[in-house]
Amino acid sequence: MVVIGQNAFSDALDRIIAGAEARDTRTPERRAADAARRETEGRAYAERLAAERLAFLARAPRYAMPGGGAGRSSALTGSLRTGTEGDQGRRLHIVAEEDCGSWCATGTALCGATPGRRSHGWGDVRNEPADCPRCLARLAGAGA
Repeated sequence: MVVIGQNAFSDALDRIIAGAEARDTRTPERRAADAARRETEGRAYAERLAAERLAFLARAPRYAMPGGGAGRSSALTGSLRTGTEGDQGRRLHIVAEEDCGSWCATGTALCGATPGRRSHGWGDVRNEPADCPRCLARLAGAGA
């Protein structure tokens, strides 16, 4: 058996060990300042994401459900077991707001559609209006 590059391997291992043993040379004050800066940046990022989400939801269609509450357009995500099952067309149903975007949600659409056994549930709120004819007929029949 021929071993090639054994010295290169041991040199790399020595560099990894030396890096792991290296000490943080910052002062405690500098470490605290860095931690506070990272926390402030993280908070600002979370606030920006929340504002973007609220702006998106303000643009997305919202439907008054017949039994009270509100609904949004959403599609079933499917199981996507093989990777070739995805994007075979989507019908946008009207689903209660609390069921949109929660993976494995088992809520029922206005037309009665529910996620199957192997489904990942309802997808996130969509910006497009619902196009399920049964959902739209039920919504129009309820006078909403």
